[in-house]
Amino acid sequence: MNEQQKRDFQAGLEEEVDAFLRGEHTRRIFITRFGQMIGMLAASGPMLGMMSDWALAQQKLELADPSSPLGQAQAAALKSSSEGPAEGSAFRATQAAKQYSGITLNMTYEAGLQALDPRNFSGPMWEQLTGIKSNVVELSNPDQYSKAVAEHIAGSGAYDILDISPAWTPSLADGGVIAPLDDYIAKHMNMADLEDYHPLYKALPTYKGKIWGFFDDGDMFALYYRKDIFEDPKMMEAYQAKFSRPLGPPKTWEEYAETAQFITDQMAPNVYGAGHFRKAGSPGNQFDFLQQYRANGGKLFDDNMKAQLASEAGLKTLKNMQAANAASIPGNNELDAVSLWAAFLTGKVAMIYSWPPTGRMAANYSQSATAINFIPQSQIAGKVGYAVVPGNPEHATGFNKALSADSANLEAAYLFMQWVTSPPVSLARVMLPYALRDPYRLSHFKSDLYAGLFPSAKEYLVNLNNSANVGLLDPIMPGAQDYFLSVDRMCTAVWAGGDPEASLKTAASEWDATTDRLGAETQKAFYAEFLKLPGATADNTVEKLGMAVKL
Repeated sequence: MNEQQKRDFQAGLEEEVDAFLRGEHTRRIFITRFGQMIGMLAASGPMLGMMSDWALAQQKLELADPSSPLGQAQAAALKSSSEGPAEGSAFRATQAAKQYSGITLNMTYEAGLQALDPRNFSGPMWEQLTGIKSNVVELSNPDQYSKAVAEHIAGSGAYDILDISPAWTPSLADGGVIAPLDDYIAKHMNMADLEDYHPLYKALPTYKGKIWGFFDDGDMFALYYRKDIFEDPKMMEAYQAKFSRPLGPPKTWEEYAETAQFITDQMAPNVYGAGHFRKAGSPGNQFDFLQQYRANGGKLFDDNMKAQLASEAGLKTLKNMQAANAASIPGNNELDAVSLWAAFLTGKVAMIYSWPPTGRMAANYSQSATAINFIPQSQIAGKVGYAVVPGNPEHATGFNKALSADSANLEAAYLFMQWVTSPPVSLARVMLPYALRDPYRLSHFKSDLYAGLFPSAKEYLVNLNNSANVGLLDPIMPGAQDYFLSVDRMCTAVWAGGDPEASLKTAASEWDATTDRLGAETQKAFYAEFLKLPGATADNTVEKLGMAVKL
């Protein structure tokens, strides 16, 4: 895009956001454009073709200005990989991998911007260092699971490295789809690097006492709010008078709904108090419900693996969510994560909770990349504050890098995984403006280079770390996706006017059916393994276990 095209696109986008908020739901072009390019919506038609052709053409190493924080991080990653220190995991991986020069590693990645990292940065740098080529296989998120299983059953050896959701680890490990890494780690890794993971993330690839991958994406929800609104003297005075407490980031879900409603009452239709991705079938309802439900004391299953959704905690959660919906922007229940981002960036919403790219987009850092310079320019840059989501935030999805058990290049594939997730290389990767990998190592959160990406980056990193200290994990067990879909259907039914109690009972019945189909005793064992992980419940968060990281 040239500058005139950018201005025209921005103006058109803002008009469409306004139209959408007025309830003109047929005007969804801005969501489609934004969603397809950001990699969060299914792309189709000519635009998909243009993006796919462009992305596939990118196969060379792209480095940032060497004087920029990103450029310095990339230079440090290259130096540590080629010059050492000799005991570093990055250097040890590249030196051991040179014996495999000339082979090609096939690795799966979620289609869209996620795949630009191995295409434009890590893949080409690895080839430059070792002579090993990489072939990036872009898949939809569900296909990242189903195709890995299908290729394993077929014995094709199609993949060497798999990007998987942590929730899939038990079933893929028991099914022989992925291989344990313990022997390779003992042979090649600087063990100190395992201690560099935030405690919430360190254990995610472990199962039955073995390590089945390297965690690679800190998808922690956090609260992002407009400081200019929350710190406005008139708003502060009116809020204090109404609620007898200071206006600030809400600490409870009841406060959240009250604060959102207050801002909506004061500022709509120019600004609404909140917005949420409630659209059926898009990632949102399940994560939102599960984080609030467990913060409200809800249990997923009892000792006999019977679902506990139909409970006081479940009813309280749905009522809290309904109150938040009522305080939100028009069309709230039809928003997905991408359209919510667009509304927030264009100044229509005072606070949202979402994945970490929110902070980078709000600061206009993501938009610095040529690959995604069509993302709407943030109109709230410099005005955004960060806070922990009320109660316990959800670590929603994320990725592990796993080793395909059927790979013909097991050690070479492992060495790439060790290298790409090593502290210096992973830092450069989570700083890429166009990719969607988010900080997860302690060295990421403490990085002065990352803190230099935008004016409030240090506060952003501190908040992500603090959120992980009290964060909750998605259930990690077979059937997780079926459980999630039941929650999504339940929430959607309630948003459409369904009775919350009846909807909770229906969802609980569906959970029980999923458990029975997979075998209650088998599921009980998987659930017991999950409950061992920090963050499995609100009672065993990293903080409650005495492992909180203070920055």
